[in-house]
Amino acid sequence: MVRLRLLAGLTRSARSLVLIAACLVGIAAALAGAGRDFDNQVREKRYEHLPKPPSGDLVVVTIDTQSIKTLGTWPWPRSRHGELIDAIDGDGARRIAFDIIFDQPAADLRQDKLFARALSRSHSDIYLATLLENRLNTRDVHQALPTAALLPFVTPVSIWVKSDPDQFHRRIPLNMPVLGETLPVLAQALAGTTFPDEGRLLIDWSYWPERIPHISYADVLAGNFPKGFFKGKSVLVGYDAFGIGDQYSVPYHNKVAGMYIQAVAAETLLAGRPTDLGDWPALFAALLLVCAAVPLTALFRSFVLALGILAFPLGQIIIEHLSLVRLDIGAGTIAIGAGLVAHILLATAQSMLDRITKSAEAGLPNMAAMELNEREEGVTVVVCLRNYVETTALLGFAAQGKLLGKIRDRLILAAGHERIYQIDNHSFAWRSEEQVPEVVGSLEGLEALFGPGVQVDQLTVDIALNAGFCDEPSLSVGEALPKAVLAATNAINRGVLWERYETDDDEVFWKLSILNEFEQALKRGDVWVAYQPKLDLHAGAITGAEALIRWSHPERGFIRPDRFVRAIEDAGRIERLTLYVLERAIADFAPLGLSVAVNLSMRMLGKNRLEAPLRVLLDTYGMPADKLTLEITESANMADDQGIAELEALRALGVHISIDDYGTGQSTLSYLKRLPASELKIDQNFVRQVLTSRSDAVLINSTIKLAHELDMQVVAEGVEDQNVLDALARMECDIIQGYHIGRPMALEDFLRKLGLPAPRRNSRDAA
Repeated sequence: MVRLRLLAGLTRSARSLVLIAACLVGIAAALAGAGRDFDNQVREKRYEHLPKPPSGDLVVVTIDTQSIKTLGTWPWPRSRHGELIDAIDGDGARRIAFDIIFDQPAADLRQDKLFARALSRSHSDIYLATLLENRLNTRDVHQALPTAALLPFVTPVSIWVKSDPDQFHRRIPLNMPVLGETLPVLAQALAGTTFPDEGRLLIDWSYWPERIPHISYADVLAGNFPKGFFKGKSVLVGYDAFGIGDQYSVPYHNKVAGMYIQAVAAETLLAGRPTDLGDWPALFAALLLVCAAVPLTALFRSFVLALGILAFPLGQIIIEHLSLVRLDIGAGTIAIGAGLVAHILLATAQSMLDRITKSAEAGLPNMAAMELNEREEGVTVVVCLRNYVETTALLGFAAQGKLLGKIRDRLILAAGHERIYQIDNHSFAWRSEEQVPEVVGSLEGLEALFGPGVQVDQLTVDIALNAGFCDEPSLSVGEALPKAVLAATNAINRGVLWERYETDDDEVFWKLSILNEFEQALKRGDVWVAYQPKLDLHAGAITGAEALIRWSHPERGFIRPDRFVRAIEDAGRIERLTLYVLERAIADFAPLGLSVAVNLSMRMLGKNRLEAPLRVLLDTYGMPADKLTLEITESANMADDQGIAELEALRALGVHISIDDYGTGQSTLSYLKRLPASELKIDQNFVRQVLTSRSDAVLINSTIKLAHELDMQVVAEGVEDQNVLDALARMECDIIQGYHIGRPMALEDFLRKLGLPAPRRNSRDAA
């Protein structure tokens, strides 16, 4: 269960965890530079598939294999470089730069003089490379400027480059310190830019080196180029012979000569200096995307995050191709990927949790889910389906899920919330935070909810059920469920709708102490009277109520009337209870001018113990006798002559006599003829089937007509919805009673329902 709770906790926090995972992983990736490889791979795709044309402002003069074959073994005399400068300068070049280091005097000093003379007469800006190297990766750095003979006529520039950890050259510093002086990089000289900072330029390798205009060194000396070929351009002279070396690894293009790093960097600067935003803007956008995806359903969240992983590289390619913005999306993409992975893992965990916590038949929450979710104290309720096996055999396995789902939907109405659990294939349970009387009221409404049957695939299925509950709040769900199941089983065995869990010791003690406890309950006020409203269809208003005894035990909670009324009757103390209910009902309703009905035990009739105290009560509280109805059960034994005489005396007094639960007993027309009744009360078992059972509808309709012929009113109890009420109205029923009109409630709630002020209790009422 601990692991299950941990799994549930993770799935409940799934949305937050997705965002947290994206944030933590994305920030860590940005700080550690973990997204660099991804950025590099995406940019290589851009370099490959979206090449850019060179500016045309740069020409490369290559010291290639052809030139070496033509001019002889390298190195050449420096006077030859002077000849090259004369040829290029004579054609109108703007700048001439050598990616060749002249840090040592020539062996023949005349060569330096000839070279210097050519430099001095050139109209072009001349740039010579400086030496800056650390071959042994130590602190000792070798630095050198062009030789003193050449330096007065040139501008020294840096050609130093540093590779990334994977030995690829992607960036170049704009300026470098050499011998205490900050020199621009050769690429800046070629592009004519003067950025003073030491920032590193991300080289745009979509300028393919082979597409930059180039010409062989030997062809320049031989004059094999069109006039104006160099006019107004920057010219880079450097090695491009594999035998000389000077080869470097670069993105997409593999190995290139070192001078092409400077050339492509110059083309990059000629288009404008790129703005490098780094990881954080894309990471911020990625986290915003994850935030936007978090509230979505699981499927759409997966789609959005997966789309983000694809869109970010595409966005980087488009942005960098069309603008000077350089955006690192590696950390952001990793953040989205982390969110997606977290989502997938948590979705898998949710799937595992669903398999553990849902029933196989209908996919409803099961007992494991109930133990997992219901942690608060409350009353544990179990409802068992008695005819589940027969029903599923009739419907077939495929329809079981539909049936169970519809049963659960109706139980939600009874429970007042959606936390209903299928604890086995024929039982449901829930945990209620209400008090026992409210729970019992919900259970008593089950017959009304399931009376019309459940519609499944054009078939109406009758559902027979019983309930049990355990109201020991300190027990966990796992401890209380077996006790509630046992109570439901006892309800089935006893043939009652619901049963409260009690131990055997509790039951024995209860039977021995019930009478004494009842007397104490009367004194404490634990026994009270609830009122269920009655709607007069002719007046269109609530004109009265039925008084119902209730016992709220301080330890046992709500005690069902059938558990104590029978015991009180058997002990000969029903008179005490009846007079208590009569006095309470008369005292409460006399000031209201409304009618009230009280159930009367047949055991009180024929002993002349009812008429006299009833007269006293009516006189004391000033209630007209015709506002009081005494209900006698039709299924009770036939009253003897003395009992009927007493009923006639009460009727003569003006009190109404009602035959309760009509239709459930074995009465005959002579029974109706002998009793001085003014009202028939049709049992709820017939009323609930009035829309679904033709025979019940016929019986109710004929009963109403018969009662009217005998000058009797008809009350229909158990009315639970408007359709049943409308059907009874069409049959000209007089009074309606049931949960659709109102549940049994305390006097204060009854008055509130009618919009009347709460009563003032005097000392006599309180007694």
